[in-house]
Amino acid sequence: MYPIADLTAFCRRTTGDVPPKLVGASTTVVGSKMYLYGGRLVAERRMVSDIYMFDLESFKWEKVQQSPEEDIPQARYFHSADTWNNHLIIFGGMAIQPQSDNPEDLCVLNDVRLFDLSSRRWLPASATSDESGSPSLIPKARYAHLSSVTANRLFVIGGQDLNNVWLDDIHVYDLNLKKWVQRRDYPRHCGTYRSVAVTANQRVRIPQEERPNTTKIGPVGKRFQVDKNAPPVSNATSSESLIHLPYSAPPTEEHPCDIYLFSNYNFTDVQRELEVFSPLPDSDFSITDRSSAMTGSSFPPGLRFPTGAILGSHFIIAGTYLSQTFQSYCIWTLDLVSMTWSRIDPGSALAGSWFRSCLWHEANKFLIFGNKHGNLVEDYNRRLLSWEHVAVIDLEAFGIYQPPPLLLDIPMQEMGLAALEEGVMADFDIICDDGRKVSCSRKVLEERWPWFKEQRRLFIQAATRAIEAIPSPNATTPLSELPVVSTPSDPRPDPRLMPRSFQLSEPYPITLAFVQYFYSMALITPLQHAPAVLSQLLLLSSTYELPHLQSLVKHAMHRALTFATSVGIYGVSTLCNCRSLQIRSVFLTLTRYH
Repeated sequence: MYPIADLTAFCRRTTGDVPPKLVGASTTVVGSKMYLYGGRLVAERRMVSDIYMFDLESFKWEKVQQSPEEDIPQARYFHSADTWNNHLIIFGGMAIQPQSDNPEDLCVLNDVRLFDLSSRRWLPASATSDESGSPSLIPKARYAHLSSVTANRLFVIGGQDLNNVWLDDIHVYDLNLKKWVQRRDYPRHCGTYRSVAVTANQRVRIPQEERPNTTKIGPVGKRFQVDKNAPPVSNATSSESLIHLPYSAPPTEEHPCDIYLFSNYNFTDVQRELEVFSPLPDSDFSITDRSSAMTGSSFPPGLRFPTGAILGSHFIIAGTYLSQTFQSYCIWTLDLVSMTWSRIDPGSALAGSWFRSCLWHEANKFLIFGNKHGNLVEDYNRRLLSWEHVAVIDLEAFGIYQPPPLLLDIPMQEMGLAALEEGVMADFDIICDDGRKVSCSRKVLEERWPWFKEQRRLFIQAATRAIEAIPSPNATTPLSELPVVSTPSDPRPDPRLMPRSFQLSEPYPITLAFVQYFYSMALITPLQHAPAVLSQLLLLSSTYELPHLQSLVKHAMHRALTFATSVGIYGVSTLCNCRSLQIRSVFLTLTRYH
């Protein structure tokens, strides 16, 4: 099998205010920035409460300045950090006793602290501590615990106390009310050494499971007809034949994001557990054990200090694998639909010492921090985190990505398609290369096709100048003195555009599929999903700079990628500079012939 890693991963040196080597620091991604907080300095054995911001696009570090007048939290390590409403949420951890200079005089914490990323200021400790709550709901002080945020609630799971006794419980903190609202026993040992708890920014919705109700919008082919006795239009697409792909949507009270808790332990004979925490409308939640559902031709080895993330319908886990003969930083993914494990090969990009990873959700990229010149075993034994280098893995090249969102809900998509097929307000023609026409609404094209709107503006502007240049009937100006209508520097409308038509110069099926997109803002018809049509739609999305259409086509192509379609998808993705899709298709093509 050909290695794909050299095409999907690379390593870079970071710049700027590179943080020192740390133990037990936290990392949290917000948009295109990652925030590092706290930790213990390796050289001085001193804990810090510093914040560093890492730009995921430029690979540059910036130390965030904190005013001494602020209510800065006590320095700590092996705490937890999450994000909510553009705030960092810090909970617990291990610290040095207040007023003590002895680095061995330790204590553990149970405070909740919020850092406002907009103002770059800490909220006072009093803003997050509610004295009216029940003392039994307040968690014991702890470190090396797990945490995750969903449905405006912070879940704190497990961890250890100052005597390294496991704390087998779950606590829930309401981020709106700023108080602890629930405690539950949890009969498992969970901590950062062996477990990870993650949730997603977006929820993947599967229309087939939700069965959207479209019966209220009327029968197919007659949805806009006034005369209910009239026969339906002959070219209407039946609802049963429409294709609705999974899509991304923000979490809601009805559809919150679940928390996935993965544990592995007994590293000589690895045991793996996966449980799903689902928030309920009140402060309660349910727990579902999915451990037995996991399958695959191979499974992750025992990973120490794992980190994880959810991207699309995949759970990603990464951590340090140590055996007597082999040591490496490993990355695995679990398809949450098929529950199948597979390994991500980072290739030579992870040579050296690597220990901390994060997901850049918006770019479908996985980043790992470390030192490519370091020694993994030595650094692991010291629990040392380095920030000098970053390795970047393109997850979309492995078919792992966030599906595009809907711009119109599913009933509105079907209504839009019906409007096209029934010729509602059709006042404009798209002329195909064989002379056939697709009648449509010029207003729809102007509102949803920016290139077309700009060409119409230029067309009207040119026509207006031409009309204004015509002399009045009484004028006696010689022809040689008539004003010039335009200059070569003036932008001119596309010559294919006429007052009531546009010559697209594409075959009829491609043209129809293209117009169907503008009416539904989706790819839902069988015609649009035909491989040859998808290829042309990808080219049109590139030609006319339609990023939403391109994201939909790439989504459909990823799902349709097989041995039979890989060569065609490779060709068109190369032309359109869709690198991730190109890499995945060429990999499948090479495995087909070798």
